[in-house]
Amino acid sequence: MERREFLKSVAVGSVGLGLGATGVEGLAASPAILAPTRTINVLVWDEQQEAQRESKAYDNYLGNAVAEFLAKTEGLKVTSANFKEAEQGLSEQRIAAADVFVWWGHQKHNDVNDSKVESIVAKVKSGKAGFVALHSAHYSKPFKRLMGTNCGFRKVDSNKNEGFVEHLRIVNPRHPIAKGVKDFHISKTEIYAEPFEVPMPDAVVIYGHWDTGDSFPDVSCWTVGGKGVSSAAAKAANPGGRVVYFRPGHETFPIFHQPEIQQVVTNCVLWAAPQSS
Repeated sequence: MERREFLKSVAVGSVGLGLGATGVEGLAASPAILAPTRTINVLVWDEQQEAQRESKAYDNYLGNAVAEFLAKTEGLKVTSANFKEAEQGLSEQRIAAADVFVWWGHQKHNDVNDSKVESIVAKVKSGKAGFVALHSAHYSKPFKRLMGTNCGFRKVDSNKNEGFVEHLRIVNPRHPIAKGVKDFHISKTEIYAEPFEVPMPDAVVIYGHWDTGDSFPDVSCWTVGGKGVSSAAAKAANPGGRVVYFRPGHETFPIFHQPEIQQVVTNCVLWAAPQSS
């Protein structure tokens, strides 16, 4: 997705939200309250790279850190799974129980069992689950199949130990994922640069940029699947599943310990959950 296309989509979305052409400064309205009316079963899946622990960024692996802060939210029942477990942590029972999949993958994308991936993708497309892809999970099998593209981006030389400061701007403040979050920065990140080879998002909530001049849509949302878009009854029967791509993160940077990041990821999970049981 090119920056100019994103800016156009924001302009269109702003008109629809009644924000006007002057932007979003001084908004008094708050996003819709994200309060689950039932228990939401969340499956956090992590391939568990040893670099996560060796770097001291995540002493008990990144996925467990994410599961730990998600579990603090009332209404979320969180299970932490990983590639090293039986059935790669993706048993039929776990897939069937999950309302939202939160996925971290990096080096073992191709090793994930295809039948497990197909079960996850089918469940999301049927509207029975949501999917949140974290950082390098843009190349994961489930996310790529949900997007239908290669999900690549423009690579820049950004892999240095000290990282880069990223500035994150809330560009869609009325979206539920923006609840309780203002513009913020991350002191140590890896740069992903546009264009991002995905379908045009239904919404971009957070946009990131670096002092290098690079930028990226850091939190993007889609609804995938669904049938009978011309039929209200059919759409109600299968509205499709919600998908979020959350770009910030790195296996050796302690980004998921940052309060703003934890708030946004929690909001992503609450938004992605099916709207009915």
